[in-house]
This record gives sequence, C-alpha cells and structure tokens, in this order.
Amino acid sequence: MTRRAFTAIEMVFSILIILILIAFILPSLGRTHRGYRYIKDGTQIRSIQQGMVTWAGNCQDNYPLPSLIDTLDTIPGIDTASDPKLRDTKNIPRWFLSLMLYNGNFGPELLVSPAEVNPAIGVNSDYEFTNPTAVAADKRTKAILDPSFAAYPNEPGGDSPIPGANAVAPGAGCSYAFLPIPGARRQMWQSTFDGTQVVVANRGPWYTQDSKHNWSLNTTDRRGANNIHATESNTLLIHGSRTAWEGNVARNDGSVQFEIRPDPESIPLLFVEPGSDQRREVRSRYDNLFANEAEDSEKSVYSSAADDITEATNSRRNNYLRCFGDRATRRFDDKTGQLIALGNFWYD
Repeated sequence: MTRRAFTAIEMVFSILIILILIAFILPSLGRTHRGYRYIKDGTQIRSIQQGMVTWAGNCQDNYPLPSLIDTLDTIPGIDTASDPKLRDTKNIPRWFLSLMLYNGNFGPELLVSPAEVNPAIGVNSDYEFTNPTAVAADKRTKAILDPSFAAYPNEPGGDSPIPGANAVAPGAGCSYAFLPIPGARRQMWQSTFDGTQVVVANRGPWYTQDSKHNWSLNTTDRRGANNIHATESNTLLIHGSRTAWEGNVARNDGSVQFEIRPDPESIPLLFVEPGSDQRREVRSRYDNLFANEAEDSEKSVYSSAADDITEATNSRRNNYLRCFGDRATRRFDDKTGQLIALGNFWYD
C-alpha cells in the first residue's frame, strides 16, 4: 500500500477548521476565566465582611475601630494622652485592616482581588504579626497591629514613622473600598443585619447625574494621583469595561452580590422626611454606592463636590464607598474628637 500525502487544498482546509475551532473556544475560555475571577473575588469580599462580623461579635457589635483598642498608643505618632482628639485618627482602612490581620481574622492575600489591575497593589508579604518594628521598642509586646501596613497606593506615613522612602508606606495591600465612618455613617459601621447597608465592595469610579437623575461616568472631574477622568480609572477594568463598572458588594446582612451597575435596584435611595428623622423610600431612585447623595429632597440633583464629606454633609446615611486615609484632609469634632469630615482622597 502507498500513503498519499495531504494536498495543498486539504492542508488549507484543515488549518481553516482549526482556526474556526480556536475562534469558538477562546471567548469561552475568556468568559470562564472572568467568571472564576469574580467568583473568587466575591469569596474574598465575603471573608472580609465575615471577619468584621466576627470581630463585632466580641466588641458590642462594632466593626474594628483601632481607637477603642490602642489605648497605649502603640501606633507611633499618635499621642492621645496629650490630645484626645487624635483618637479617631486611627480609624482608617490602613489600620482597621491591619488590626484584623494582626488578630488572624484573615491573611494579607485576602485583601488583594484576583482581578486587580493596578500594578501598585499587591499582597503584603512583609507583614509583621509579632513585635512589629514600626512600633516603638518599649511598646512592641503590646502592639495591636503592624503600623507599616498600607491599604492604598502612595498612602502617606502621616501619623507614624514607617519604613519606606519619604515616609511613604512600602506598598499598597488592599483592592477594596469601605464605608467611611465620619458623622451619621458611624452607626452603619457595625453588625446591623440590614441588607440595604453596604460596607465593603470592589472600589469604583466617580459619577455625574443629569436633571432626570440618570447616572454617567464623570468626564469632567479629574481625580486621584494621576489626575484622570472616571473613564480612565483602573476600577472599571477590575470586572467591567471602560464604559461601565461591575463588582462584588457585601452588605450588612452578610450577603455578597455581583452588581452590574453602581446603583443596584435592590438598594433604594431613602429620603429624610422634613422636620423628622423618619426616612422614606422612593421606588424610582436607587442608591449610587460611589456618590455622596443628598437626602433632603427627591428633586435634588447630586453634586460631585459632595463627595468630599464635610460638616455640612456628614449627617447623610445613604451608602457611600471609597478609599480614605490621608490625614491632611481629616477634621474632627472639637468636643467629641470624632472624625467628622474627609476631604480629597485617592482614586485610581
């Protein structure tokens, strides 16, 4: 018997079939990979929120507040004995996350999303779980956390002398945004079992709203260290695209859901009734997780300037997630010492 070789036409035809099969398979593999990333990411966010709930179970339902634990001022640079007003300075993501790491609620790898796209954010492999060197030598055995942990890129040392050039933390170790706790939102920083309250999620970009209350990515304001528009933000590429944010959202009832819009239809926007403290739901409006919206009137249109929490807006209790930690933009109540305002902050 003689063997017949493939003709040129047969070879071309075979190659075309292979290319067609690859064209069908690659998108499927891409979707599978993306599906794996957002599922794993959701699992990590759930674990962070469950770690907060576990902490609350031992702390009168409060989520971690280093100000209540660090009574000996082991976090360097914050002398509350001389100035009690500085106590609330400790309640920022950098240190409440470090507090949970130090106590074994979860590991550093859990704080970095598998879908992270910012090269400046990575797992902190140098975290010191005992006798952290950033704490004064005479206080290391009493340390409650490693002060050198940084949550976000370019986070300034500010409150304490930490390793790294120019007193900047050696690396960013967190992918997620949290509920800021100045003013009225402080009451949400606890285990309330309320499914309309969001405490942690994939971080998001910034928005604008038209007179009909439609949301769109803000292409006017430039924010963050790189002074960029919202459409250029890395946050859009974590799970979504340059035109739309998507991400995992953890609520105070312990649930985690993958949302495809910043104002989920399952989270209504509540308005305060004039002359009372009662709140009323408006079915046609939904709460944007990344906008500090007004609560006093259904007709009010969101202003992006309100994202800087001030004494005038810190009574708001709707959902608002962001990264925060810059000491220079924080303000405190002269009588209570509680954090009441956050100014400019980091976006990427």
